[in-house]
Amino acid sequence: MSKNTASVAKVQKMMQEMHIDDKLSTSSQFILPIVFENQSFNHSPHHQQQLQKQHCDRARFFYRLRQKKKQRRLQHDPLPVRHHQQHVEEIKRHNQEQKMENKLITAIVGSSIARNISVKNIENETNEVRLRFKSGSDCADALTWLESTDGQIFMRNLNQLIFILGTNDIHRDGAFQTVERIDYTVEKIRRLYPGINIVWQLLQQRTRKTWLLPEDQAVLNEIEICNRLLLELAAKKKFDTIQSAIPIQCMYDGLHPSRYGVEMMEATIRNYLQQNKMVYSSSFSNISHRFQSNVYPPPLMSINL
Repeated sequence: MSKNTASVAKVQKMMQEMHIDDKLSTSSQFILPIVFENQSFNHSPHHQQQLQKQHCDRARFFYRLRQKKKQRRLQHDPLPVRHHQQHVEEIKRHNQEQKMENKLITAIVGSSIARNISVKNIENETNEVRLRFKSGSDCADALTWLESTDGQIFMRNLNQLIFILGTNDIHRDGAFQTVERIDYTVEKIRRLYPGINIVWQLLQQRTRKTWLLPEDQAVLNEIEICNRLLLELAAKKKFDTIQSAIPIQCMYDGLHPSRYGVEMMEATIRNYLQQNKMVYSSSFSNISHRFQSNVYPPPLMSINL
């Protein structure tokens, strides 16, 4: 029996088992063997290799397609760019907050002598500087403001306080009472804000007259006495002093420093901050201190010019 005859007999037997009419047409007798022969051919090793190659080519095609879509999305979609910018901003903000925690915060409180000081000329990566000045301000006026709500916010997280005051005090009361006012101011600040470092700038030369003294040499002599007493007080009460030593010719109106004089003050403060990187008491924090109930002497009378 030939191979084709055997295949036909096999098919007929299968169809009988499946209750299919065994009256096959002539065309069926020729088609069915071909189908089975093709099935046996399709399972050949060569065909398997072709199928595997087609499968690999198909997978490679879709992988490349996905990669191209991904590249187009990265190039044209704004969302990834925005997320990246937000991430960069968060890192910058975190770094700034870290730097702020390590910064030495200094405040300057003064009269019109300090009005032209620029904190940008003093600050650096390790120092933050705040400035508050008021024309005509004296020790009493400055203390009143530092006790106020605005003053307490100004003093928050502060490490040290530099005073550029005394010119208006000596104008009315002279050297001895001015130093007494400075003593009172230092003591009260230490009570209100424990742990803070206090620095006082010595009085600058002036030629403009005061209420008590005529202009020129008499005023200069009084300022010299005041600064000598102030240095003695600083040694006794343990606070620092700085001196810009602005030449008299750089006090353009006999009272206020010129641009060069202001630059000298900025340089003096900047050098002081660089040379005195201290470890400060942790008792002073961003929480407002309750003012202590100690009995103070009568408040200073502010001078209104």
